[in-house]
Formats: sequence, structure tokens, C-alpha cells
Amino acid sequence: MKSSTSSGRVSSADKAGAATTPRGADATRARILDAARLLFSQNSYEGVGVREIASLAQADPALVIRYFGSKEELFRAVVAMAFDTEDLLVGGIDALPKQATDMLMGTVDNEAWRASYDPLRLLLCSIGSPTAGPILGYYLDKDFLTPLSRALAGKHARERAALLGAQIIGFALMRVALSGSSTEPLQRTSLRKLLQESLATALKAI
Repeated sequence: MKSSTSSGRVSSADKAGAATTPRGADATRARILDAARLLFSQNSYEGVGVREIASLAQADPALVIRYFGSKEELFRAVVAMAFDTEDLLVGGIDALPKQATDMLMGTVDNEAWRASYDPLRLLLCSIGSPTAGPILGYYLDKDFLTPLSRALAGKHARERAALLGAQIIGFALMRVALSGSSTEPLQRTSLRKLLQESLATALKAI
């Protein structure tokens, strides 16, 4: 017999039980992960609590711990999906300058972008955290720098990949920082051309 309150309402225990059925568990876990992705890309690691994540995911806080073990492990699960080179390398290494330029010149100055998940903001929000910083560094190396260095030909591939990554992340940071500025705007056409040329230079073997 189902447990319920005397008023006939479904109890919190029933809700937790429903969430742990195979289908319910998958859906709840996905909601928790989506909520964590969003909150961690808008606040520092220390500034986000399990209760906030659970509230946004419409889940019991106990389920966050049940599915992920801890806030740190949930953050790790988020970061494990944050960085990749698939889009950058879709046309091969020679197409990377144009691919990266197209991605980097996207819109970063509207409300929809500010309210959504973004891996760059995830990185910027918590890279200085003693707990989250090493996790971000590990996956940035594993999922971004290492595949990029493998795709590069010639000497010093890892070092060139690091410089290339610094250009990409640094440019993205500058665009975000200047997106709300009312001072003299950057000329978009010239910026696109210069960025693509700069990235192409970084690909050349030393």
C-alpha cells in the first residue's frame, strides 16, 4: 500500500520514491545536472548551494547527494561536459581559424545569452576556487588542450595548442567584458579578419 498523508496528499517520501524509479531517476538526474550547469555558470562554486540547485531542478536536496555524492562531484559532472574541440575541428585543423572565429564572433550581449548556460562563464566564475579550480584545469587540459595539441602538426604542438587556447579564451573574455561598454565599439568586420589571421598564425609550426 502507498504511504500518504492523512489528507490524501502525496508525501515527500512518495515524491522521492517516484524520482528513484528508473525513468523518474533519469529525468530527475538530468534536471539536477541542467540546473547545476546554469547556476555554476552564473555564480562561483562557493556561491552555489545544493538547496539552490535542487530548487531550480524541482527536486529534493537529498536526491542531489544521492545521485552525485556531493556538490563537488556534481560540479565535476558539469565540467566533464563543458570543454571539447568537436566544433572547432569539424572541418579539420586547417579550418580551425574560421571555425573558431565564427564561434567567437557570436552574440554575447543580449539577455538570452546572459540568462543561459555558457562554458566560458563557468570557467571564469570558479577558476580561482581552491576546490573548483583544479577540476576546471583538469578537464580543460584533458578535453580541450590535449585533443588540440594532437591535431596540430610540427614541433611544440602542446605549447602551440596552449597559446591557441589562450587566444580563444582570452578573446572570448574580452568580448564578454566589453559587451556592455558604451565607449567606442570595436569594428566587427576588422575584428573578425584580424582574429582569423591571428589564429592562423598560431597554427604554424615553429
